[in-house]
Amino acid sequence: MTASPIFDKGFNKTLGDGYQVNSGDVFIPELYTAQLLHDLEEHLVLGSSLICNRDYEGAFRREGDVLHVPHFVDTVTDKGTVPAYGEINGQADHASLEYMDVRVRKGSSFHIEVDNVHQWQTKDGVNLVENLVTQRARKTAIAIDSLIAKTIAFGVDGKDYNGVEAGKAPAANTLHGKIKKLEGTTENGADDRLTDDVYDILVDMIQELDINQAPETRYLMISPKVRANLLRNPEFKDQSHWGANAVMPSGQIGQVLGIPVYSTTTLGNHNRSTQKFVKNAHTDASGIDMILGATNAVSLLIPHAEMKQYEPEAKFTQAVKSRVFYDAKVIRPEQLVVFSAKPKTKAGA
Repeated sequence: MTASPIFDKGFNKTLGDGYQVNSGDVFIPELYTAQLLHDLEEHLVLGSSLICNRDYEGAFRREGDVLHVPHFVDTVTDKGTVPAYGEINGQADHASLEYMDVRVRKGSSFHIEVDNVHQWQTKDGVNLVENLVTQRARKTAIAIDSLIAKTIAFGVDGKDYNGVEAGKAPAANTLHGKIKKLEGTTENGADDRLTDDVYDILVDMIQELDINQAPETRYLMISPKVRANLLRNPEFKDQSHWGANAVMPSGQIGQVLGIPVYSTTTLGNHNRSTQKFVKNAHTDASGIDMILGATNAVSLLIPHAEMKQYEPEAKFTQAVKSRVFYDAKVIRPEQLVVFSAKPKTKAGA
């Protein structure tokens, strides 16, 4: 984006600043809608394409519409030995798709306005609307991540959060399966360290996905507490006793047992920072310390986003309003395993 003031009528506009060139300074909301969605992708954690499947079919026209998420069904069979000059027994295999219905009822909206005088007084290169749209994208990303966290948390209890009105709890036993949950303990001391061996827990989680024949393309999301546990684990610091070199010379965790690892403050029951300039996230995943899964497990749908400009009556400002519709659903609960750590119960408590 260029340094031109968004609503300034006196400066020359260039391509990419939200205005259409040589068209009477007409603000193009579509350009900022594209920026919103682009910035949104950069801020998503649990809602990122790493974790969530984005494929769907169907048309979205109004809140509450049902869209369809396709997924393949295993229909290939072994036909056995074919002797010389023989024929393959049985019918030919065909690719088969099943569709999971996803109702889109949740969303996010924003409303911002800028005074031309305010923009003129702002330092060159600072675009007020662009900055506000970027802030809005982060807020929307937090709302979507919160939705994914709730969707997974309810899935542990066998509940389906899809299509449920925001702020309300889903009915019991409405999901087609349950997400497996493993539990551990932490000390009650000031550092609140895990008393369990994360490596052993992870092996159990991998075993669960292996038994359920989950795809080999997997991810592991961990909380800061789990990351600290791994950094203290000598098995991850030095592999020389296995005939190799140090696996963490830089202190970074890239992969564990062939699975890419991502650490996020979104997970874990730690104290969130209250400092002014620290970006705070939601707390809906605070009861989860590790998520191991495949991208087939959860679907996130963002079928509609729009932005419109208008001039408020009796004001010398120009405003922008926007809304985004989205919803999520656990499609393959057997392809997800979560781990939660709780404080160790004191004797006699």
